Amino acid sequence: MKICVALIKKEFLQIIRDISSILIAFVLPLIILFLYRYGVNLDTVKISLGIKNDDINPKISTLINSFDKNNYIKTKYFNSKDKLYSEIKNSKLKGGVILPNNFTTNLSKGQNADIFIITDGSEANMANFTQGYCTQIINDWLYQVSDFKYQTKKPLIQSQTRYWFNQDINSHYFILPGSLAVTMNLIGILLTALVISREWERGTIEALFSTKIKKIDFVLGKYIPYFILGFSSFVFNIFLCICIFKIPFRGNLLVLLFVGGLYLFCCLGVGLIISSSYKEQFSSSQMAMSFGLLPAMLLSGLIYPISSMPKIFQFLTMILPPRYFITFIQSEFMAGTIPKIVLLNSLFLFCLGGLLFLLVYRNINLRLEKCAQ
Repeated sequence: MKICVALIKKEFLQIIRDISSILIAFVLPLIILFLYRYGVNLDTVKISLGIKNDDINPKISTLINSFDKNNYIKTKYFNSKDKLYSEIKNSKLKGGVILPNNFTTNLSKGQNADIFIITDGSEANMANFTQGYCTQIINDWLYQVSDFKYQTKKPLIQSQTRYWFNQDINSHYFILPGSLAVTMNLIGILLTALVISREWERGTIEALFSTKIKKIDFVLGKYIPYFILGFSSFVFNIFLCICIFKIPFRGNLLVLLFVGGLYLFCCLGVGLIISSSYKEQFSSSQMAMSFGLLPAMLLSGLIYPISSMPKIFQFLTMILPPRYFITFIQSEFMAGTIPKIVLLNSLFLFCLGGLLFLLVYRNINLRLEKCAQ
């Protein structure tokens, strides 16, 4: 026990002397959170839309005003179709609306009136947004205009939409909590991926092996200090999300910290496996970046829905800790504490963390001749 405490003190002194660990724990997450908060935005704020009106009826001006007053559309008017097509082709506009000269005439006669809506299909999501906004504006205008005969009929169905858990439909409310899984995964792996490799490069590990140290003391001496440092970073990130970025939090803070600790325990295990397998810090850092960033970004469900992935990748995500922590933390922030989600994800993280701890214990050799092999 005394040896373990001494090793923990040694690691804390190393952390204080080597500023890189503190930068990884506190500066790196700050940068990532700022990027996710101000650089990543899944909400469509303004769509540039071109309008060409060939109908001289004064009543059509109310439809034009509906486009102008919409908060999600920035309109630009054209007198030439070719000019409108050119702007869309050059990606200066996301779409266009052309009103034919017989539009209001056909409406007054109760006949079909066509509107030409053009969208830039090179961006599929933006094209869907553009089409949906234009269709909704036109339909709302039709229901408000009483001069057209067929519009006097009221619709048989009137739907009322309610948004649960995110009434403002703000993508940052689920992106920022989910980004904590990416941040803590990267931080947890980076913190421990270099600790053993660094001792190999500096030659201090030989002196450590010459003592009567036990393997469990060595493993705990690497786990505990960086768990405390990583957990402090996690608390710091939670403070930024709730107090600085004003993300709504509806769950239980103690439950959040408990499951976050289990997740960090898994990440530290991955980092120590990498660190015990390589004797160069460069190789360890490369592997840490590969395992810490790419799977958490692409396969966790934060940006791309897991249900839309091919089956083989859906099965692959089942062994990735970020998938389960993202499911938990987004639910904890947006919907509150749901016992089933907490228990299932906590159980997985606990089992995976214990398995990684055993692999770290087995992978570490305290005899130089075995390490040389």
